[in-house]
Formats: sequence, structure tokens, C-alpha cells
Amino acid sequence: MAISRLECACKLSPRKTKKPPKNTGGKSQSKRKVVRKEWPKVISLAQADGELLYFVDCRFTNAEGTRSGRRRRFTNREAALTTAEAEAAKRQNSGLQGLGMKGSQQQEALRAISLLKNNGLDLGLEEVARAYLRHVSKTESVMSMEDLLKKFLHYKKAASDRKISDRHLLDLEQRLDIFVNGRAMRFNSEGKIVQEKIDGIGPHRMAHEIGYREIESWLLGLPHGRTTRRQYRAHISNLYNYAIQIGAAGENPVDRVVSIKPDEPPREILTLEQVDALINASSMDALPAIILGLFAGLRPEAEICRLRWEHILLAKETIQTPSGGSEEIYGHIEIRASKVETSKRLVQISPNLYEWLITMRPASGIGPVSVGYDRVNNLINKAAKKAKIQPWPHDVLRHSFSSYHYAAYRNEALTMAQTGARSVTVFRKHYCKPIQQSLGFKYFEIRPSPKFIRLIGALKETCALAEKKEKRKRKFCGYSLSVFK
Repeated sequence: MAISRLECACKLSPRKTKKPPKNTGGKSQSKRKVVRKEWPKVISLAQADGELLYFVDCRFTNAEGTRSGRRRRFTNREAALTTAEAEAAKRQNSGLQGLGMKGSQQQEALRAISLLKNNGLDLGLEEVARAYLRHVSKTESVMSMEDLLKKFLHYKKAASDRKISDRHLLDLEQRLDIFVNGRAMRFNSEGKIVQEKIDGIGPHRMAHEIGYREIESWLLGLPHGRTTRRQYRAHISNLYNYAIQIGAAGENPVDRVVSIKPDEPPREILTLEQVDALINASSMDALPAIILGLFAGLRPEAEICRLRWEHILLAKETIQTPSGGSEEIYGHIEIRASKVETSKRLVQISPNLYEWLITMRPASGIGPVSVGYDRVNNLINKAAKKAKIQPWPHDVLRHSFSSYHYAAYRNEALTMAQTGARSVTVFRKHYCKPIQQSLGFKYFEIRPSPKFIRLIGALKETCALAEKKEKRKRKFCGYSLSVFK
């Protein structure tokens, strides 16, 4: 069989195979060339289309061991080289300035950086110097936190421009003492923790040294809710406002602390059955405060505990209304002593409240209506526990009056005038809970029973006889009748 000349050539010559192309990942290959070797390096890269790009590498490792600087890209060789020479000159000048520092200055700078690191502060020396000028330069006198607290409390007790209650001063002193000196951990007889430890800010530290970050961290570390933290924040802010007045601080660091919203307690009221059980379970010393809270809506600490029988006008009479009709009125309660000036008002007395007050009013018609707040608060808690109202809701007496009064009269303005609410929004959000009108009518029909009226009358007679026998010593057969003296 004859073989053609083409087939012989194919058999004798080896076959050349093509190498597979390299995988470039879809990018065009480029050539890299170093144009400048000194810092900062200049590198040229040839692109696939023949264009040359120039990169100036200004990155360097700083004293902290981290990379700083960046790379810059140019399309012109001369512009890249000019920029590189300018960056090199800038770095050389900075280095000469640093070399010009004294050895002690360099050591101080290193110690300052180390001190900031050890305290977890990522700050530069320039930022620290600016903060010093902003705070310490405005300070006229250097004062420790311990001395500042003593001066502030003395000012509040003696030289304040407004009268402050002893209870508020005690709260101010206790909270600020915890802020400055801290609080130790306490255990009960069973070994359980009843009071957690709180570290203070330090009594010997200077007032101007404490920043807002430290105060904010201290507030967030308190083992309390938002409402208590908010009270601490307000007291600390008042302390630093006083420090600014006397020149012990340049600014109030609390102004930069994020404001804390108080906890929103649930808006709860007592049922008619709970009201009846609470009245029956209350002692004679707690009863006036409970009645005034339930049927007059007065504030317990700011109004009831400051109220006197002279401020209650019990006068049952018939008056003519502007429309030509007649209306029976039963007097009013004049709220004189209150923390808020706008809360001073006249509270109209309802028919059932008139019967309660006329029964409990002492024969002389003078004196405090209630005992002190701490004592009456403990007595109300005991009565609530006895009436099985647990837990005791926040401001429940005042909220019950607002809700039942609005339900009975359907007059928002009238109920707000009675309670002294400052705005419609606050009244609707915090005071009033929607209930049926029939329940409102039944609420204001709760009156003292004939048995209770006879009991109070007998106790008043006992008081009168005891006063005649012993003017100096007043003993009332074992009854607690301090509010009826």
C-alpha cells in the first residue's frame, strides 16, 4: 500500500503542543519597576494598555508598632517624584524637631504615653494638652472631692437661696457620700448580701481631674435601676455646678454624660374592694394621709405631710351658680406648702371627704394633719400588707383619685385642677386610667361607718379628759392619737 508524502512527514516530525495560558484571574499582566529606592519608595506599574502608573508608598511603622500612612497614585512621573521628595523632607524636619527635645522631655513623653495606655485611654499627647487647657486652665483653686463635698453640703444647709427639706438634704448627703467615698458590702444574720459594695470616685482626688467618661462608667456600674441612677446623676451635676461657682472646676462633666430616662412604673389603681380593705386595715396615724390621698388626690410627701388642719376649711353651704341654679359646697383644702410653686391651689372637698374630715378633725382645729413622711409611709405599707395589696403600686392613692374623679365627672380640666397636673399629656399618660363612670360614682360614696364615727368620738372625749388631768403627759389608753392632739 503506497504512503503519501504528507503522511510520512506527519509520522516523522514530532507534534508540538501549546502550553495552556496562565490564569491571571481576569486581570491584565503588568510590569513592576522601582523608580525611587529611598523612603518613600516610588514604583511604576505598566498596565496592559501600555499606560504607566506611579505609586508613592508613604507608609511607615510608628512608635507603637502599628502601620501608618498611605499610598498615593499618580499618572505623571515628575509629580510622583516631587511628592516623594516633599514627604521625605517633611519627615526629616519632624525628626530634627524630635531630636532637638531634651532627654528629660523625651522621657516625660514616653511616660505620659505609657500612663495613658495603662489606664485604657487611646489618646494622643496633643489631645491631652488641649483637654488640660480646656479644663484645668479655667480652675481657680485646686480642691479635693472630700473638701468640695463638705463645702457643698454646708452651702445647701446654711446659704441656699431656697428652703430645702431635711429629707432632701439627707438624700443628697447620702448619695454624694457614696459617689465620693463608696459603700461597703453588708450581710444579714443569715450571711446573705443585703447591700452590695460600691467603689467611690476617691475622696483625695482633685475635682477637676474627673472626666465625664469616669462618671458615666460609675453610674452604669451602680446596682440600681434607671430611676435611681437618674437621681445620682442629678446630685452629681448639682455638685459640679457648685464647683464651677467657687472655681474648683472649669466645666460640669455631667453635661456630657448621656441623660438617663427614668423607669416607667405601671399606671395602677385600687379597686373598690381594695380601698375598703385598706381603710379598715390602717391605723389612726395613717388614716388621714390615706383619706386625703384617696379622696383629694394630694401628694403624700410634698403636700399631705406639710398640711395643717388650719388649711382645711370645712364649710357646708349652698351657693348660687352663674346659671341661676344652686349647688352645695363643702369647703376646700388650701395647698400652701409644696415643692413646686405651680402646685399651690385650692382643692374642692367632695361630700364623702367632708364626712371623713369632719370626723377626724381635732376639737382645737389646729396642728399637723399627718405624722412625718417616713413614719406614715411605713404605716401605709403595713396597712397594705394587712389588706393583701402586694406589691404596693407606685403613687396608687393619687392615681386612684385621678381615675375615679375623671370617670365620675367627665371633666378633664376639673380633675387636673384638683390634682395640680401640669399638662394634659402628663395627666393622660401617668395619672388617669380609663374606667367606667358607675365605678366613679361608687368610689365617692365611700363614707365613714357609724361605728367608726362613734369610735372617733369616744377617743376625742378620752383625749379631752386626759388633757385636763395631765397637761404635760398625754397618754391615751394605749391608742396612737398623735394626729388628733
